[in-house]
Amino acid sequence: MINRILPLFSLVTVISAACPPNADANVRRILIDQDAGGDDAWALLMLLMNEGEYNVCVQAITCTHGNTDIDNVAMNVARTLAALDRSDVPMYRGASERLITPAPDRDGSGYFWGMNGFGDVRFNSTPSLAAIPEDHAVMQMHELLQKYPQQITILCTGPLTNLALLFKLFPEVKGNIADIFILGGNRYGVGNTDFTAEFNFYDDPEAANIVVNNAPVVLNIFPWETILDLERVFPTQWRMESFREPRNEAIAMLNAVEAVVYANITGWTPCDMYLAAVVLDHGLIRKSVQYRADVELNGKITRGMLGILYHEHDEDQFNVNIIDGVDEDTLKQMVVDLNRGADENGVDVRPYRDRLMAGLKFKGI
Repeated sequence: MINRILPLFSLVTVISAACPPNADANVRRILIDQDAGGDDAWALLMLLMNEGEYNVCVQAITCTHGNTDIDNVAMNVARTLAALDRSDVPMYRGASERLITPAPDRDGSGYFWGMNGFGDVRFNSTPSLAAIPEDHAVMQMHELLQKYPQQITILCTGPLTNLALLFKLFPEVKGNIADIFILGGNRYGVGNTDFTAEFNFYDDPEAANIVVNNAPVVLNIFPWETILDLERVFPTQWRMESFREPRNEAIAMLNAVEAVVYANITGWTPCDMYLAAVVLDHGLIRKSVQYRADVELNGKITRGMLGILYHEHDEDQFNVNIIDGVDEDTLKQMVVDLNRGADENGVDVRPYRDRLMAGLKFKGI
């Protein structure tokens, strides 16, 4: 285990609603379902540090198995919230395992973010988890969707077990979901597991299949191939240099984690953060295409792969919106802006992007 020590705030003992019940109807409520690796922490930074700028509020965080076990997931979320001084955001434990067990063998080499999801870094304090409610995450998802119909956007940055359980246990609330964004799946069969599937779909193929075939809205999918394309824009060296001098506790925490995880990796892949940025600003999407898709369950090599049915041309059958490209310059601005003090306001980059696009149109590009 890596002996790396980092001071952090402690988790407060009372967790209250982050979004006021009487919030303006124009405020977008976000529920993020995550498995708390380092990239999930980056997603929380992107969302929680930009609520005011983008008129959103994080309603709740639901935890699922994936990068690590459910207890480590809860610990990593608590640690991130404490570092952001945002322990007001409610979080709930959800699925601790895939729908069908046992899972495939997964030795140490299968844990990109380390066994604990945070690079196995040792911190000098441990947040208390005593204030996490006993309610299962899926029960809370059901309750929130009943309370705020058509107001909640769901972000999934881990395996889709919690969302699949919601669809099966409470199908009557599916129609209350405003939108769904998923980090996972693949576009051309390029996987990041031993086979052709992307990790989040591979880790619970049955859950992914249920979600893809039962969602009440067209699913916005940020696939693995789009992540790989962004490695040329966000190399590890750029990441380390850009955040060398952290201006808040959360960046300091992630510096410690990623110094270990990316020690010998040239391409930085904070996958879930990219999805969070797109949720904040849909205008970041430069190219997306809708298709009919399904999740393979039977193949020895392809199990868990998102299969796009290119021959299906009936738009009424389309169930996924594949995000193929984003505004890289604006995204980079949003990422750099995360390295700011807790008392500093963020920068809404949309006016910059709009001016840039207007200039490109003027030039006939």
